[in-house]
Amino acid sequence: MLPTFIFQAEENLVEKPWGGDFIAKLKGIKADKIGESWEFSAHPSKPSLIAVNGKIRFDELIKKFKRDILGNFEEFPILVKIIDANEDLSVQVHPSEEQAKELGEKDHGKPEAWIVLDAERGAKIYLGFREDVEPKEFLKAIERNENVLDYLNVIEVRKGDAFYIPAGTIHALGKGVRVLEVSTNSNITYRIYDYGRGRELHLEKAFKVLKFGKTDVEELRQKPKCLNGLIRCIEAPHFKVDRIVSNTKISKDTFQILLCINGKVVLKSATDAVEVGRGKSTLIPAITKDYEIKLEDNAEAYVVSPAKI
Repeated sequence: MLPTFIFQAEENLVEKPWGGDFIAKLKGIKADKIGESWEFSAHPSKPSLIAVNGKIRFDELIKKFKRDILGNFEEFPILVKIIDANEDLSVQVHPSEEQAKELGEKDHGKPEAWIVLDAERGAKIYLGFREDVEPKEFLKAIERNENVLDYLNVIEVRKGDAFYIPAGTIHALGKGVRVLEVSTNSNITYRIYDYGRGRELHLEKAFKVLKFGKTDVEELRQKPKCLNGLIRCIEAPHFKVDRIVSNTKISKDTFQILLCINGKVVLKSATDAVEVGRGKSTLIPAITKDYEIKLEDNAEAYVVSPAKI
């Protein structure tokens, strides 16, 4: 039988040479160079282990309880990560669903969004081109390892900032930025520039999907909307993210993922009550139609939903 609230059996962490200690401290564990934490991942490259009848891979659990977990979705549609950029990350781009198919990818296209959880003073992100760009000129700059960042919008960020990144938009996290990243359930990345670190670039595919026109950052910056006990931080075609700001009740017909970043959250359904502590997440399946959220200990928490809710 499926629990009312589902938890991971263990953390799903990714070591990266650019990772730091933000995620380890958040989750109260001893680890080094953790760049990413995948929360309830059903992606075949790194599925989460779930605490149901012992341990089971999340993708396998979905096969057994598809409608109970997903509602009307045919497959798990999103990927949720916490990312700690302890160094400048590579400049990259992701394809759309249609472009991924045209390029023969087995994975989905990947629009995504970021909510800044923490940022060192002066920390920056790079998002879109500052002006219209001639592809040949930009390619020469990449090949010469020069001036690539000069082509991009540079945005100094602070905690709470949120941005939507459509497929085809060039982007990168700068050193000292930690984000909650939500995307479609895809792990496609085309690396464009990597500060001369020697890793593989994916220029042929990247140049087929890049939008070379000027990007208006303010069109991608998300404007918070107040709802009943929630602030809508991200509203995108494939997913939504709400910050919980007061005790509230939620009614729904699909799944949600709740992440607690600080303090503690108590969740109550008609039959169960659970605590979600700092650094933990829980999945509320579609069969849990209604539940209550109570914030404790100055909690900071987010609810991620697929767009159909």
